[in-house]
Amino acid sequence: MALEISTHTVTDQDTAAELGSGDLPVLATPRLINWLERLTQATAKVTIPEGQTTVGTLVKVEHLKATPVGHKVRCECSRAVSDGRRLIFHVAAFDEEDQAIAAGEIHRRVVDPDRFMARFTAQ
Repeated sequence: MALEISTHTVTDQDTAAELGSGDLPVLATPRLINWLERLTQATAKVTIPEGQTTVGTLVKVEHLKATPVGHKVRCECSRAVSDGRRLIFHVAAFDEEDQAIAAGEIHRRVVDPDRFMARFTAQ
């Protein structure tokens, strides 16, 4: 299975204490999910038709292990598997010792941006 990879270094701004998702100065789950979701968005962009985009529809990620400030995190996602309506990505993250810190699945749906946003314009 081909993988796409991104690497991040945990900063004070990435911590649970800073983001308000906890009290400790370790990588916040919301930031980790953001990194994984951004990776799926970038991966989807190279495979979807020009003029289309994707929107997130499901995030199912288990945060397995804490990561302190200053440590690197490697995020990985599979190429998309399509069931005809959505793109399904298997995601994972690893610390500097190559131990899993997260694993899960993110789903995205391919949409036409103009049609999608037209639903929100005032009539």
